[in-house]
Amino acid sequence: MRIALIGLAGSGKTTVFNAVADDPVDTTPGALQTETHVQVVKVRDPRLDACRDIFNPKKFTPAGLELWDPPGLPEGTTEGDKERRTRLLSKLRDADAYVLVLRAFRSDAYPYLRADADPKADLTRVVEDLVSADFVIAETRAEKLRQSVQKKTRTFEQDKQELTVLEKCLASLEAGTPLSQVGLGDAEDKRIRGFQFFARKPFLVLWNGADEPPAGMGEGLPIPMQGVFAMDAGLEAELAAMDPEDRPAFMEEFGIEESAAERFVREVYAGVGLRSFFTVGDDEVRAWTINAGDDAVTAAGKIHTDLAKGFVRAEVFPHEDLLEAGSMRDLKAKGGIRLESKDYVVQDGDIVHIRSGL
Repeated sequence: MRIALIGLAGSGKTTVFNAVADDPVDTTPGALQTETHVQVVKVRDPRLDACRDIFNPKKFTPAGLELWDPPGLPEGTTEGDKERRTRLLSKLRDADAYVLVLRAFRSDAYPYLRADADPKADLTRVVEDLVSADFVIAETRAEKLRQSVQKKTRTFEQDKQELTVLEKCLASLEAGTPLSQVGLGDAEDKRIRGFQFFARKPFLVLWNGADEPPAGMGEGLPIPMQGVFAMDAGLEAELAAMDPEDRPAFMEEFGIEESAAERFVREVYAGVGLRSFFTVGDDEVRAWTINAGDDAVTAAGKIHTDLAKGFVRAEVFPHEDLLEAGSMRDLKAKGGIRLESKDYVVQDGDIVHIRSGL
């Protein structure tokens, strides 16, 4: 799962990145970022830790979120600023979900055009940029298709169907209504999947400041926000950089109950609708990430494509049952392992072993 931080230059994205990542990057306050920082953030899961204690495996593999920290979006209106925004957004379309970072702090070290922070205005501005970028892509493709269907080429039927879907999307984008509210069938959805529209992907708001965001933040936008959470990234980055032995006292002093990484992962999982399932054994105990509602075949494909192709049955049991039994032998003796078909919807915390014919 690829999660991209998006925000205006100076929003504190990289400070958020450093608060969450295991290996922070060196930055100079106010300096212009030119490259995208990438790091896998481990998903710390006590349920997986408990399974590891039972098996003492040769290998232990937590789930991970691939976190991107690209350069900030420029606020200016010059042609150079517009070109930079276009290039930056184009590179971000491959992400699976986004965390939109808003500056809710004041600092002279950050290059904002406005002296005071205005998170609501920043949110509106960034969403407008994203919707505009989607519109340009959809309109450019639609115009080519309009010309194509007039000529009635050999791809006439396919072009006509794709154009119909894009016209629906363009009408929604022009009206400022969420693309998620456009009623598309499975075939229609497949036709536009390759465009990677921002407005069809999950977004969360991260309020970067010491205060809590106001009620209603993120509502009524053409790109719905799936969640809003606050983080004092400067404070959290200091905490992440401290000696581990000194952190507990620091966290207690400031009333911080969990690390920024743990909170960030929890908010992303809840907002995006992610779930974890586990595979366990003496060789490896491992967590895998799927979307809520994914079935057993999809879970099998996460492990290996051959397991999905040759899927026969899934051996499934909740992790709680294994922890209560204390071992696989005792769990089997109690009849605690179920056989499920490909249509079984995998639940968060399930342990799944795939039987495959390949």
